[in-house]
Parts: sequence; structure tokens; C-alpha cells
Amino acid sequence: MDFKDIMSCACCRGRRPIFTMHTRVYGKLAFSQPVQLYQLSNKHGMELSVISYGARIIGLKVPSVTGELVDVVRGLKDFEAYQKDEFYFGAIVGRVASRVHPNTVNIAGKQFVLVPNTDMVHHNGGKNGFDTAIWTSEALEENQREGVTAIKFRYVSPPGSEGYPGELLTEVEYRLTNRNELIMKIVVKTEDPTLVSIPNHAYFNLGGPSERNIYDHWLTINAETYTPTDDKFIPSGDIKPVAGTPYDFRSPKRIGDIIGQLPSDGYDDNWCPKRAPGMAPTSVSRLYCPSTGVEMEIKATQPGLTVYTANFLNKDIIGKYDEICDKHSAICLQTHNYPNAPHHENFPSALLMPGQTYEHTTIYSFSTHRSQQPRRTDYGTVNRAAAIESPEK
Repeated sequence: MDFKDIMSCACCRGRRPIFTMHTRVYGKLAFSQPVQLYQLSNKHGMELSVISYGARIIGLKVPSVTGELVDVVRGLKDFEAYQKDEFYFGAIVGRVASRVHPNTVNIAGKQFVLVPNTDMVHHNGGKNGFDTAIWTSEALEENQREGVTAIKFRYVSPPGSEGYPGELLTEVEYRLTNRNELIMKIVVKTEDPTLVSIPNHAYFNLGGPSERNIYDHWLTINAETYTPTDDKFIPSGDIKPVAGTPYDFRSPKRIGDIIGQLPSDGYDDNWCPKRAPGMAPTSVSRLYCPSTGVEMEIKATQPGLTVYTANFLNKDIIGKYDEICDKHSAICLQTHNYPNAPHHENFPSALLMPGQTYEHTTIYSFSTHRSQQPRRTDYGTVNRAAAIESPEK
């Protein structure tokens, strides 16, 4: 099916909006509304592709150091592949992301049994979480000159869904800027006490589809502590220093140089980033790929950062460019609460009460430079003369 251009009235007068959007039907489930695909572009050519099935990011093209666009998000070939997806490619996951064990939880003095995925472990919202829902959607146009700058998705999770109490309204907004930023805002309200911790589960590879793994990526994390886990990646409740461990990314580390020091097949762990005062987004992580010169900085308002190096992907998963999405072919950098927070009072609370609003902002900023390593040496020392280049607004 051909794309349908959605333009503002400025086009009819011969003026092209700064932002452009195309949309088409991406697929259809039986007895449900069609799944929509939206493609949104800024004036630099940065292009975001999202679908209403799971409010998923299925593509994100950004300029490389040569000016060519590179798709930095791994995605699947078609809608049928997303229906069979067990690894949450690009999806919004919830109500509570990561692992909750045991799956019986106390919410405002009452016991609830969350639907387990395996072995009494409730994982990424259960068997039919947000990733499998069809969200309603709308394009947001700030004014005729700018055009459509954002897509907003909405989903109402009914009471009892996957064992959670209360009806839950979730809104997810994806917005592009002309500073080559993708801004994700999540707003949630509930009718009854419930649990909420909702990130996006995009798989990043800043080298694009031709980069087979993330070993040459350089990772920096703005955290002095992390939450250790057992051999099933369940946090113990401890918060320990990263110093002297393979979890110390306060200065840039090449992932391939350090991932082999782990007792497991890769990272599936939570860090506790430093926080800015109030609700201002804090720089929590940077990721850099020398082959394309693309650097991504993540700023967020949530207390935790889960890093997952695609340990459970395998050679049978074929991406949208016919690339093999094998183990360590991408990395997830998820901003949300600490995993297993409902079972540890010393972790930030995941409880959301009626009348409260869960608000979560994550900013993905992209820039380029020519170097084998990231420009900034660490989060404690910033070389102002080597500040990251960003396109003007």
C-alpha cells in the first residue's frame, strides 16, 4: 500500500513544513482495528518509524559522520514477525518492566498474583503486556509552519490485566526535534493502587544493519552504584559500588573488552544513575560507534537504567534488512525503576495511587564525530572545548 502524506495546510500554499510525516496501514489482527505505521522526519533527515502494535519503535535513521543516514534501531521484517516476537523489539513494556520475583506482590496492603512468564517470575508485564496491545494513535501538529512533530499513543489496560489491579491509562509520546533528538514522554494514571515501571525496549546498534555486534561500541554510564542479581537476573535488594567491577562504566569502555569478564553471557543489569534536582532529565548514559561516528546520549527522569546486551537473541531472528539479529547484535538502554522494586523497600517505589500521575521523560540525543573513542573521557571531567556537536535548532 502506498504511503499517505499527512501535511499541513501550508503545503497547499506551496510551503513545505519543517517536519514531514507519512502513514499507512502496517498490518491487521483479526477482530481489531488496523495497525498503523508512522514515519516522521526532521529537517536533517532524521527519521523515526513507529507502529501502533506495542507502540513500538521499528526504525530510527540518523545522520552518520559522512552525512549518510544509518538505521540505529534493530527491527523485524514485517508485522507477522512482530506478532511472533518474544524479545520485545522496540516495544513499550509494562505495566512493570524487567523481572518481579516472586510474582505475588503487596499493593497498598493487598496481595495480588501477577501472571508469571516462567518459574514464578513476572517479566516485562506478563504474557500479554503492553507490547502485544494495539494502541490508539494521533499525530501532533504544533503549527502549520512546523508540521507534525510528534506521535502520541494511548492504551487503557483493564482492571485485572496480567494480575494488576485498577484500570490504567497510559500515553506515550514520541517527538523529534531539529537538534536530532528523540524525546519520549510517558504519562500514566490509575483508578486504583497499582504498580508502574514503563520503558521502551529498543535494540540499538549505532553501526546500522551491517554492524554484526556491539563489541566495538563504547559505553559510558553515569552511575557509581548498581543492583547485583542472582544467576537468574533477579536483584537481591543490595545496592553496591561499581568500582573495581565489570559494571564500572563511569569512563568509556569498549564493550568487547569487558563483557567477557562477566559470569553470564552478557549484561542484563540495573544501574543507579546520579539524579538531577527535581524532575529534570539527567544524563545517564552515552553510546558511541566508531564505524559510523554516531554518538547517542540518553537523558532521563527515572531512577534506574537497565542495560541488556541482547543475550537471548539467536541466529534464527532475521532483521528488516535481512541481517541476523544474533546474541550481542544490539544493546537495550532502558530507563525505568529498579527491577524487582515491589519486593525491596530500599528501592524507589513503583506504587502509583489514584490522583497521582506517573511521568517519565527520556531524551535520546544524536551527534557525530571522527574518533575511535568517545570525545568525553568520563562523567566527572567534561572537556568544554570538545563539546558534542549538535545541529542547530
